[in-house]
Amino acid sequence: MNTSKLPLSDYRILDLTMMTAGPVGTMMLGDIGADVIKVEEIGAGELSRGIGAVFVEGESSIFLSQNRNKRSIRLDLKSVEGRDAFLRIAKSVDVITENFRPGTVDRLGIGYDAVRAINPSIIYASVSAFGQTGPYAHLPANDPVIQALSGLMAMTGEPNGAPVRIGSPYPDFGAAALLAFAVSAALLHRERTGEGQKIELSLLAGAIFSAIPRDGETLRTGKAPPRLGSAHPTFVPYRNYQGAEGSYFFLACFTEKFWQSLCKALERPDLASDERFATNVQRCANREALDRELEGAFSTRPTTEWLEILGKFNVPAAPIQDLHDTLRNDPQVRHNNMLVEVEHPTAGTVEMLALPIDFRGTPAEYRRAAPRLGANTEEILVEFGFEPAEIDHMMEAGTIAGVKDLRKAEDAK
Repeated sequence: MNTSKLPLSDYRILDLTMMTAGPVGTMMLGDIGADVIKVEEIGAGELSRGIGAVFVEGESSIFLSQNRNKRSIRLDLKSVEGRDAFLRIAKSVDVITENFRPGTVDRLGIGYDAVRAINPSIIYASVSAFGQTGPYAHLPANDPVIQALSGLMAMTGEPNGAPVRIGSPYPDFGAAALLAFAVSAALLHRERTGEGQKIELSLLAGAIFSAIPRDGETLRTGKAPPRLGSAHPTFVPYRNYQGAEGSYFFLACFTEKFWQSLCKALERPDLASDERFATNVQRCANREALDRELEGAFSTRPTTEWLEILGKFNVPAAPIQDLHDTLRNDPQVRHNNMLVEVEHPTAGTVEMLALPIDFRGTPAEYRRAAPRLGANTEEILVEFGFEPAEIDHMMEAGTIAGVKDLRKAEDAK
């Protein structure tokens, strides 16, 4: 596979990350050319291989969704021989990524200081839940725990209702995007100066950063954003409304121009001239009265008709679609080629989301489906100078394992 035209071609990444945040970030780097080598434990491999409720020919749909464009090597990092093999590979790679509990890589002897001693230009990126140090650093956590702690969950839900988890793993995705950004920036810095560096990022910091601009409002008023369901704390009207047939659409009037256009679309000049609704500040103060007016108006026609009318008057609005409708039926999603297909040796054709960036000069490539556990162990070791006798010895000792060993285990079942 020739990836020489891609932005990160010829860069090699040793990926120790698991679950979602780290793997999605390294997948994005793989999409733009990096050779991502996924290091997995000897036993069941990376945690996400065995979780979830949807499996395709024994492969977790979660793992398949977030590990394309990678190769897999099974390595026992707890053994001396496994650690030494890792460091031997690490000596000639560009980037290492990990998201173990803080302190784990140092205890294993493969932390930043150990790698920098043999590879001074290494870029070593550590992703954690809370940060590498501090009062929470030792605690276990995942995406919803971060949603809870960061304030995101508290501002999500219906008025006077309970806090609600955001439907998608947003802190995980935020950390993934930050990881890809940080590694790319560090590689650029190294190209200019020759210097590698340690990178640390956390789901907590990323989640709180995603609260912009709610942070400014909170810090300046001393009040946390209230739960408003689909509504907005500082724009009105800006929420879900229901058409006559019962389906919902979202309406967003975040400028005075859109508000005036909405009044014209509704054929309600009285709303435009009503002093209670003259400015956004006044509409926020009188949101309940305005919502009663709008709910009554929107109950007279079905959602599809309202969306057509609002579109003619250039008012931002959209139907509330479920994810299946969005992925399968939305014409804009199809037009933007947001889904791609890759071939997996056992799961067959796997449909998945494309990289959401359109590089016109160096478009992303989807070269590999998520790897089978240990599928590339031998070939990777050969590439890094291991002799066949060494590989055979490590296989026999259980320090490494390949896909053949996985097949044996499956056959034994």
